[in-house]
Amino acid sequence: MPARTTYTKGREVEYLARDLLIAGGYQVVRNAGSLSPIDLVAWQDSGHPVLVQVKRNKTHLDGTALIAQAYRRDIEALRRMARPVGSNVELWVWTLNKGWRFYSILPGGICEVSDHGV
Repeated sequence: MPARTTYTKGREVEYLARDLLIAGGYQVVRNAGSLSPIDLVAWQDSGHPVLVQVKRNKTHLDGTALIAQAYRRDIEALRRMARPVGSNVELWVWTLNKGWRFYSILPGGICEVSDHGV
C-alpha cells in the first residue's frame, strides 16, 4: 500500500468537508492541487457563495487565538483575495480528536462559528 503523503491526507479532509457541504444542500467545486487560498467553493440556489480553506491538524488547538496564530499566513491570504460581494470566506480545521471547527474570516480577524449551518 502506498504511503499517505501530506497531499493525500489534506485531500481526504477536503473530501470530508465537500461531503458535509453537499449533505447541507450545497453544490461544491473542489480546487484540486491549487496554489489558491481556496480549496472549496460552495453555493446554494438562494444564497451567496461560501469560499472555504480546509486544514487538517494533528492536535487540537483550543481557542480562536491559537488558530489565528497557527494559520496566520493563510488567514492573511484569505483576507487579501478578491471575492464576490456577499460571499462568506471560511477556514475549516479538522482534528481527529475534536472533529470540525469552523471560522469566519473577517476584515479584522477571525470568529469561530458553531456549525456553519450545515
